[in-house]
Amino acid sequence: MAANGSAAADTRLCHVRKVPSFDGYGFNLHAEKGKPGQYIGKVDAGSPAEAAGLRRGDRILEVNGSSIAGESHKQVVARIKQRPDDAELLVAAPAPGDALPDLDAPEPAPR
Repeated sequence: MAANGSAAADTRLCHVRKVPSFDGYGFNLHAEKGKPGQYIGKVDAGSPAEAAGLRRGDRILEVNGSSIAGESHKQVVARIKQRPDDAELLVAAPAPGDALPDLDAPEPAPR
C-alpha cells in the first residue's frame, strides 16, 4: 500500500531492443501540451516495444535509469535515443478509473 492508503501503481521496467527486422522500437510517445507526463501511445503489433511489454496508456517514469519528471517531450525523446540499440523504460500502468490523455489526438506539427 502507498502512503495514501491506495495500492501502489503497477510499475514495470521494460527493456526495448531494436531488431534488424523492425524499423525503430515500434511505439509512439505521447504528451499533451500544458499537461505533465509522457505516455505510450500506439504500440505496433510484433514490435520490440510490444515484446518488451509496453502498453498503450503506460506513463513513462524513467528512461535509462533517470527520472523524466519535469522534462519536455523533446528531452524525453532525446533520452530514449541516447543508446543506439536499446532503451530501458520504467513505466506505470494506468490505475482503474484514471483519466488518460487523449492518445488518439493528433500531435501538433513540430516547429
